[in-house]
Amino acid sequence: MKSRVSAGLPYVLLLVVSAVLWYYANHIDVAARPGQLGPDFWPKLAIGLMAIVSLIELARAVVSPNHKEAHGITDQLESAEPLADADEQGDRSLPLLLGGMAMSGGYALSLGIIGFPLATFLFLAGFMYLGRFRRHTMIWTSSFIGAAVFSVLFLKVVYVSLPRGIAPFDTITDLIVGLH
Repeated sequence: MKSRVSAGLPYVLLLVVSAVLWYYANHIDVAARPGQLGPDFWPKLAIGLMAIVSLIELARAVVSPNHKEAHGITDQLESAEPLADADEQGDRSLPLLLGGMAMSGGYALSLGIIGFPLATFLFLAGFMYLGRFRRHTMIWTSSFIGAAVFSVLFLKVVYVSLPRGIAPFDTITDLIVGLH
């Protein structure tokens, strides 16, 4: 029984954290525009999902007839091994790291000029090429799908105001926003 309680304790703590965060999310004092989600929707959704997962894991840890299958977060922390040497972790490359940093900076700088959808598409494709992935059809297809999904999600679902870009690039954002 003691092992079941210790396995469930982290999830009880997460439920307490969820309750505190929910309390603060209920005090967001910005009204939603008609027909749109309010600014409190997404934090409450994330907090609610955290609480649901915590309840499920708590029930699994405490009530499971085979409690050896139910493991708490503390089991993972106790058995964690220190990081291996850099040589054992695989191929590391300073030029790739610097290239990724430069691409991230370039992405941030290009957002205002070419807009979120096109900048994201080019960033995703460029990052895959930088990472030495060479399946060209897969790179361009997944970059297009990724940029389209993020653009529709942020512009049409979450209603985040993203950089549109300057003409003629702003027409891409206008096409996405105009989707019904």
